[in-house]
Amino acid sequence: MHDDLIGAYKHCATAKEMWDQLRFDFGETSVTSLRNLVLKFEMYKKDPKNSMTEHLRIMSAMIRDLKNAEVGLSDEQQVQVVIRSLPDSWVNMRQILTHNENIIMKTSRILLMFLAMWNLRLSARK
Repeated sequence: MHDDLIGAYKHCATAKEMWDQLRFDFGETSVTSLRNLVLKFEMYKKDPKNSMTEHLRIMSAMIRDLKNAEVGLSDEQQVQVVIRSLPDSWVNMRQILTHNENIIMKTSRILLMFLAMWNLRLSARK
């Protein structure tokens, strides 16, 4: 922070208190930027030049950003978006995850960890 801003916020006891004060002083996230964030998340597909590991990191970061912005997407919605974002070469995995009721992929975090392990398994076979 610039020196004149440091003095204005040094009275804050915690980082959360400082963040809350900054949010109050400089405004909330606009509705438009929240909609753009949700749309970017829902439409995101794996970029062919990114590795699967990088793709999963990007998805995880977007989910974290949505939670930090207090966007109310259910776990089921998050899981469905992550499944839809998988590349065409993972079509079998998409079908398994979409149609098998016995798979316990209740949260996006569990799904992202599962996909990361699956990717490592596929990489080890090569």
